[in-house]
Amino acid sequence: MIPNRRSNTGFTLVEILITITIFVLVSIAVFNLFSFSQRFYSQGTIRAELLQNGRVILERMAREIRQAEEIVTPLPQVADNPDNPPSLEIEFQDGHMPSPYEHLGSDYYYIRYYFSTSTGEIYRQYRVYCFDSCLICNTYFQWNDTMIEGEETVYPVFCNLEEKIIGEYIDDLKFWGAGLIDISLVLKNRGQELDLQVKLFGRNF
Repeated sequence: MIPNRRSNTGFTLVEILITITIFVLVSIAVFNLFSFSQRFYSQGTIRAELLQNGRVILERMAREIRQAEEIVTPLPQVADNPDNPPSLEIEFQDGHMPSPYEHLGSDYYYIRYYFSTSTGEIYRQYRVYCFDSCLICNTYFQWNDTMIEGEETVYPVFCNLEEKIIGEYIDDLKFWGAGLIDISLVLKNRGQELDLQVKLFGRNF
């Protein structure tokens, strides 16, 4: 009886190469799919973080600007005038009462938001205006009050009561408009960019 030689043979070289090729192709496809999923998830997480950060910033500014008694910063009417570009900051008289610094006895408190291009952060300052040094000031005035000393007109200086960071990952911040104030906020982080805009009607100015 002649033995079955076919049952004793292994894989041929061609079969092994085909198997390895298929395995490599499948591995590459799985790796690429995994990498794409990770990259998509990471980009989604970054964008969600930017959106949340932007919403918190705009909601806080909008709430306080709507209640402002007076806008101190001179803002251009439009955003596209190269001779009068939008402002990177806004200052206004706080319209919320009572003030957290009510114990000072001032009738005028001011809030300033500004964008630092060096740190990429937005700061919020809370301030009063004085004719004396901030270290000894105990009488407070409006930002545009004046005093005559001799033959000179003296203007009050601001004294910051606090300064806090309220937003990060900022690429640009612009304010313009009168009555209806436009705010443009651009956030950027790890290649992701988000552009947010809002229009505000002031209730008291």
